[in-house]
Amino acid sequence: DQDTMLKTNIELQEANGDCKFALESKQIMNILKEIPEQPLTLEINPGTLQIDLTYQNGHFSFQGVQGDEYPIPATPEGESNDITLEAASLVKGISTALIAAANDETRKVMNGVFMDISPEDLSIVASDGHKLIRYRIECDTHGTTAGFTLPQKPANILKNILDKAKGIITIRTYGTSNARIETEDYMISCRLIEEKYPNYKSVIPTQNNNVAVIDRASFVSAMRRVLVVADKTTALVKFVFSSNKVVLTSENINYSLSAEEQLVCQYEGMPLKIGFKGTDMLELISALQGTDFIIKLADASRAGLIVPGEQSGNTDLLMLLMPLLINN
Repeated sequence: DQDTMLKTNIELQEANGDCKFALESKQIMNILKEIPEQPLTLEINPGTLQIDLTYQNGHFSFQGVQGDEYPIPATPEGESNDITLEAASLVKGISTALIAAANDETRKVMNGVFMDISPEDLSIVASDGHKLIRYRIECDTHGTTAGFTLPQKPANILKNILDKAKGIITIRTYGTSNARIETEDYMISCRLIEEKYPNYKSVIPTQNNNVAVIDRASFVSAMRRVLVVADKTTALVKFVFSSNKVVLTSENINYSLSAEEQLVCQYEGMPLKIGFKGTDMLELISALQGTDFIIKLADASRAGLIVPGEQSGNTDLLMLLMPLLINN
């Protein structure tokens, strides 16, 4: 689409000539969806670009377009900064970070996924101003220090096509304007968001000393129940932490509805009441893996930090959620 290009190769069983043509993508996909898995034969008339697609029980005919007319983006010039990492790690990082990405046309940089490259690792970051996710991966950055913001469209393309990919991915960046992501089967070239990404490190608190360890499955179930009656506008859920337990409460004053759930947890710190947007909290916790998760708090007015009970392999996941005001 002039901003993002995806390229892949398909192995042919047989070919008796070279040609170049373009197809209307929606048309060909609608045709292929209706054909059971089987070999297909394409017969292309090089003069008229009339194409016959033949399969076991029939055929389709449609018109191609001159391949030379297809607009291919120019290859970025200059030296690139390259990093290499496992495909599975990148896909997991992007999929997780996208949960926190914004959808705000006035601040397009917040809609993207920020790639913060240091000599030791790659941090994949997204935030909408209320929640933030940082997914850090130890990988070979070739000693590079750089940063760029990947738009949501290529980020979602990567997430979808590489979901089952294995092997190594190479990310090549050309300044802050272009990037190419290459795998054994795919190459994605995209234009980057050139607006400077906010300093996300400055909003991550370091003095959250009230710490709770909570069973993830029990928490998710309890949150779903209390959200049934929560205010539909704010989705406010109040958390009351005390020795070895957390109480979740929600209410909808307009309809005289309320709910309360009590969960056992390991809690070290001062008794604390804090409010969070329940739908955001549920979305974050549902994205975690493992049996337990840890929530770290300072007070009712400062952001809470959420981390898995146990980090996975060479990754480090951190989530941040801003609190909501609660009425005592």
